[in-house]
Amino acid sequence: CLVVESEGTANTLMTMGFTKRNNCILMGAQGVPSNGVRGWCKLIQDELDVPMYFFGDLDAYTMQNIFRTLKAGSAASLIRNADFSAPNVRFLGVLPEDVKKYDLPHYKVKESDPQEARQLKKARDVLENDPFFLDKKNKNLADILRFLIKEKIRCEQQSYFSVDPNDPIKTEKIILEKIKRGSYV
Repeated sequence: CLVVESEGTANTLMTMGFTKRNNCILMGAQGVPSNGVRGWCKLIQDELDVPMYFFGDLDAYTMQNIFRTLKAGSAASLIRNADFSAPNVRFLGVLPEDVKKYDLPHYKVKESDPQEARQLKKARDVLENDPFFLDKKNKNLADILRFLIKEKIRCEQQSYFSVDPNDPIKTEKIILEKIKRGSYV
């Protein structure tokens, strides 16, 4: 199962035949995943017992809000998080090493931008206070946040589409290669 951060990227992969060539459930998370999306992910994980991967951006917001909510649930629904989370989901999205390996276009996070400054501040805070990121099981996710704070960059999942514009399924090939290599967190 591949859960994609943005509905647009999920639709592009679907239109390009990803699910026809691969025995895969493909769904869009629609940003921060709703209870409905997380409930489906939980059901798929429990009933079908298939690997689940999340394909998302390399940025602080994605790590601390979108992926964390999918994997551990929402702070707003603490009582029902066991029903609305997919604890075995793996982060297959843009990893720090992918930026260099695939020469992905990325951009600097500007601390002069209030929204970006807030995300960096929150990232520092969750590294110190959020039990999810303090848990040793999630050390690699915390390391990604530390990388983002230090390097102050962002790289979007759509950047994979620029790797080889002459190969319309290059992004699909990269996703499959990353799964095969175990290049996920």
